[in-house]
Amino acid sequence: MNLQMTQIGMRIRALRKERKLTGEYVAEMIGKSPEFLREIESGNRGMSLTTLIDLSLALQTTTDYLLFGSVSEEKYAVLIQVLDRCPDEKLPRLTMILDSIIDYQTADTDTK
Repeated sequence: MNLQMTQIGMRIRALRKERKLTGEYVAEMIGKSPEFLREIESGNRGMSLTTLIDLSLALQTTTDYLLFGSVSEEKYAVLIQVLDRCPDEKLPRLTMILDSIIDYQTADTDTK
């Protein structure tokens, strides 16, 4: 398989181990066999979009992180989910609140 599949598999395995999940457990969560998951993790097998999405949900990450290794996407995934639930008319107010928190923390750090 190509280098990209190997890297994707390595990220899947690393996240699974980081979250202390067995291959058998994750395979069951995505409706696949442990052998199938091992093949993906080793980079020897590709996967469907559905399997990629199932893996991202099982590992509590984004498909972007699995595909591209984007740490920033992983870091902000929870915040993005919260913002997606926010009604459009409340976004300006939420932006002001977040800016105030960031300004406060920056000022607090500068005084130390």
